[in-house]
Amino acid sequence: MSKRLTDGNTKATFVPVIGSISAPTVAELTDAAIVALENTVTDDGLDISFDEGTVEGNVLASTQDFESPGRTKAQIELTYYRDSSAAADRMWSVMTRGTAGCLVVRRGVAAATPYASAQKVEVYTVTCGERRPMAPERESYEKVQLKLYASGTYTTEATVA
Repeated sequence: MSKRLTDGNTKATFVPVIGSISAPTVAELTDAAIVALENTVTDDGLDISFDEGTVEGNVLASTQDFESPGRTKAQIELTYYRDSSAAADRMWSVMTRGTAGCLVVRRGVAAATPYASAQKVEVYTVTCGERRPMAPERESYEKVQLKLYASGTYTTEATVA
């Protein structure tokens, strides 16, 4: 079995506007207004999980319980480093509370590889929450946590157009 390595093979981008989340274009993913996240987010700081509800389907005639998957909710939190250069500190300056856009994540391809058509990506429509500076640590860089609220539809199976 050949496992996919995650080190260096995850690209994450904050994109202000995407016309179709199931088929974002290369132009949208590389526009000057995007924020490239992969060199700012910590190596364990891309935290995407899902909460899933349950639909109960019990009937009078049964002695068993039945259920089906219900609604899902993406829960996203980013941990990132501040940069000492204001020009390079784009996550801090652009991704402020209330800023809407899309988080795009590509896995399994070297992060340095540019977006290209036919690549598989995840696209989450989000609104940024309040930035939360983390407590200072010895022998560390300044870090911030940022919750991204799922404010629209998302897909884990988009294809770059």
